[in-house]
Amino acid sequence: MLSPFEMSVPSDARYRVLAPEVAAKYAVLAGCSEEDAKSVQADVERAAADLAAGGGEIAMVFGIDAGELQVRLNCGMQSATVRRSLPAAK
Repeated sequence: MLSPFEMSVPSDARYRVLAPEVAAKYAVLAGCSEEDAKSVQADVERAAADLAAGGGEIAMVFGIDAGELQVRLNCGMQSATVRRSLPAAK
């Protein structure tokens, strides 16, 4: 089982690019296909860009719950969650 973890990045675009890259790697480690990992990457990129408008740090929590990859993003009073179903265990 993949362990959950937390990280944060400044909302500045120079650093924010790390968020979707880490999300894609985590998705692959969690068992997502490359196509799904790219989708997670794009979704996290959009969510982080939307949250960055408020400035500050973007805090992220990566985890798996009920067969679903979840990336929760928070920045100030705003939040977003990216979800992707994981393939069934064999």
